Amino acid sequence: MNLNKDNLKEENTSRVYALFYSFFLLPLMIIILLGIFAGGYFYIKYSLVYETADPMHYLNNIKIGAASKRWQSAYELSKILSNPELVPKSESFSNQIISMYRKSIHDDPKVRTYLALAMGITRDKKYLNTLLEGLNDEDVASRIAAIKSIGMLKNPESAKELIKFLKPNFSDQEKLECIISLGELGNKSIIPQIKNMLTYEEPNIRWDAAISLAKLGDQSGKLIILNLLDREYYKNFKQVDQKEIEKAIYIAIQTTKFFNDNAFVSKLEKLANYDTSILIKKLAREVLENKASI
Repeated sequence: MNLNKDNLKEENTSRVYALFYSFFLLPLMIIILLGIFAGGYFYIKYSLVYETADPMHYLNNIKIGAASKRWQSAYELSKILSNPELVPKSESFSNQIISMYRKSIHDDPKVRTYLALAMGITRDKKYLNTLLEGLNDEDVASRIAAIKSIGMLKNPESAKELIKFLKPNFSDQEKLECIISLGELGNKSIIPQIKNMLTYEEPNIRWDAAISLAKLGDQSGKLIILNLLDREYYKNFKQVDQKEIEKAIYIAIQTTKFFNDNAFVSKLEKLANYDTSILIKKLAREVLENKASI
């Protein structure tokens, strides 16, 4: 009889423990584990955000990191500095990036390439002389980065240094980037040299020459801009994909702002009403509205 009572007591105790485990202890353990995982997730997330927003962190990685980490850090730095709010104002920062750029001449060319872009994207003219040094680099990609960054700094006098890249001994990619940068510098003295590129065999160079001339107030490339607004025109260039076509049309629409006549209206109206790209339609309408209000 006592044995049965003891068994019943043990059975009831087991049931109470099972209920306690199922309805209180197990959920509590799950909540604790979820809290640990969530805490870890947010710690990692915000650590990465903080790290990403810290240019000095990447400068240090470029200085002391392994080879693969140096160029990746230079790349990340060039992305961060595109946000003006994250560009350090201290002389220490600018001196360090200049120093590392000069030392990187003996490093992986990608490090120097991305450091050049990082300096250019700040739009700070204090980097101009350093970037001018990069125009003499042996690595083509590094030279192109210097050309591009000099264009970003918008110093008209720099045009005299860039114009040499339109000579035959330089690659088409260097010529292309040179033409784009010359259009940003605002130096009208180099218009004749850019005009010579309107008949160049490479289509992209002809197109960007017309766009740069328009930015400099010269309408010599007007016919080219008109062609760039017409999707049918691109059927002559099988190597140009749909994404490139839409980018070219978008830039051409923006370029019409530099012309004071109505030659582009019919092309813009067709794009505004019938084009397949929503972005192109929107921009074409905005440009037409601005022209109507002038």
